[in-house]
Amino acid sequence: MKEIKNSEKTSTNNINDIGAKSDMCCDHNSVEKCCDSSSIEQCCDIDSINNENKACCSSEATCKPSYLSTNQSNSSNAVYLDYSATTPCDPKVVDAICESYQCFGNPHSITHQYGWDATDLVETSRKKIASIIKSDSKELIFTSGATESNNISIQGVVKSRQENGVSDMHIITTNIEHKATLETCHELEQNGIKVTYLSVEANGLLDLQKFHDAIQKNTVLASIGWVNSELGTIQPIKAIGEICKEKGILLHVDAAQALGRIKIDLSDIHVNLMSFSAHKFYGPKGIGALYIKRKTKVSPIVFGGRQEKGIRSGTVPVQLCVGMAKAAEIVEESREDEYVRMQRLQKKTLDRITSSLEDIYVNGDLDQRVPHNMNISFAYIEGEALMMKLKNYAMSSASACSSTTLQPSYVLDAIGIDENLIHTSLRIVMGRYTTEEDMDNFTNDIIKAVNDLRDMSPLWDMKKSGVDLKKVKWHTHH
Repeated sequence: MKEIKNSEKTSTNNINDIGAKSDMCCDHNSVEKCCDSSSIEQCCDIDSINNENKACCSSEATCKPSYLSTNQSNSSNAVYLDYSATTPCDPKVVDAICESYQCFGNPHSITHQYGWDATDLVETSRKKIASIIKSDSKELIFTSGATESNNISIQGVVKSRQENGVSDMHIITTNIEHKATLETCHELEQNGIKVTYLSVEANGLLDLQKFHDAIQKNTVLASIGWVNSELGTIQPIKAIGEICKEKGILLHVDAAQALGRIKIDLSDIHVNLMSFSAHKFYGPKGIGALYIKRKTKVSPIVFGGRQEKGIRSGTVPVQLCVGMAKAAEIVEESREDEYVRMQRLQKKTLDRITSSLEDIYVNGDLDQRVPHNMNISFAYIEGEALMMKLKNYAMSSASACSSTTLQPSYVLDAIGIDENLIHTSLRIVMGRYTTEEDMDNFTNDIIKAVNDLRDMSPLWDMKKSGVDLKKVKWHTHH
């Protein structure tokens, strides 16, 4: 953890304005009326939708997609700053999905035109995604998301080895991985698989020498997340891949937070398996992909019709594949410009907060990170109290990092953040629809909120009086 340094930035569309950027102005749930300047949420005749998406909206009033209307939250002024949790589905992606519903065939029906048409859509989508990550489309299978891809990768490698008579196996991962990786490894441990959970450094990055030293004779797989969802830190995957190649072990990379944020070129790095999830880059939920390098042996863990090269059974969701491919295409086109924009926004935000408030810390390395993510500890206040003060901003608190527990963030704990500071931390993640105005308003509001809460805090009074709180002996009452 380092005390935060300085910041500046430009803008894009607000989340409430993204409908204006859609190629189609219509609310697909309401097709009777046309848009006019007095009623922008009423939409187009169904014939306009089917006639090459010709818009009937006036130039002064473009329809807002119903799924992103201003009542998306309890406040019409809400600003979404939780882009690591999920991203809004891009209107162009929704348009592509809706258009593809004209094709209703099962892509696994190989005896008639309806099935062939569906297959064409799936394979075209597969090729688009593969071209973006620089892989062969034959090395890509569709899944329900990164959680399933992680499970297939880790369990599938172990199962394949077991089927070939190997019983003594060892896996390496880190202690800050997504639960989909950690829980899978915990489950395998119950069945006799040895797992090393490497501790990362205080900056959230993996020490390459420690990784090298952790490899054993029976190590079969390493599973490392590329971009951490809580810290935004970027692991040195290319260097890790070289070590794995030298030692002859497989490398699985969870890239759920990477696609669209950093460059992915699988022709330039040694990776055997890589997981993706569409809803992390403005695509639909319920669809993901798994890259499996040619000749990498993975056994199926779900059984049925042996679809997706026999590894992932189940009817492939044609429309979601189309949506994922369109989302990947859009996000890759804007990736470099968006990265620069996020850097400017991050710098400006952190500069203003740091120059206005004392005892502020950023968690995770300041350089090896995606600029979209700011994980900040505000000492001497409670993170959840701060969130209540900032109820018009959608963020995550480190005090409630999981939907099923109020335990503090295991990721922040893993990098050695003091428990008191963990409870003061917020994860602020910007994205495509975050504007400079949004972040200016947020900065003003958070500075005021922190000052207000500290004015009420006896701990802050003690700190300002020169008391070393670490030396205070607190009495407990039973």
